Amino acid sequence: MASQPGEPRKVRWTVPAADISVIEWLNQQADISQSLRTLIRESIQRDGYVDVFYKPVEQLPRRGRPPLDSTEQHEGDEATTDRRPAARPVQPQPVVTDQADTVVEKTAPAPVARPEPVPAPVETAEEPAASAPSAPPKQASIDEIMASTRR
Repeated sequence: MASQPGEPRKVRWTVPAADISVIEWLNQQADISQSLRTLIRESIQRDGYVDVFYKPVEQLPRRGRPPLDSTEQHEGDEATTDRRPAARPVQPQPVVTDQADTVVEKTAPAPVARPEPVPAPVETAEEPAASAPSAPPKQASIDEIMASTRR
């Protein structure tokens, strides 16, 4: 019995009770029909229209430490072996965005603020009287300081 054009195609399939991985995966899906159609589309994109059951199996590259060749010496042997350097961690790459129209103007860094030097007080020849109340010493003006440095 063929379905009418425009009607959805109904498919019935059974998962063996022993296939717990598939059953657990099915239990995690909110919409099993949508999930299966997504997987089918990925399979078509990757392999084309093929029967995935009879598709040849390609062995994946070996993971982890490479096997010890019979020509290499063991660590307990007297001679040393050349070792490969340790793997370096992958550095994150900067994110590139499409902002070709944005112009960034570079400006010079702000100058570092430095405190002005405080001039030393100028000594005067006058001695205050012993009986006079103590008053703060007279601060020299800029003109007096400049005149004393010219001498």
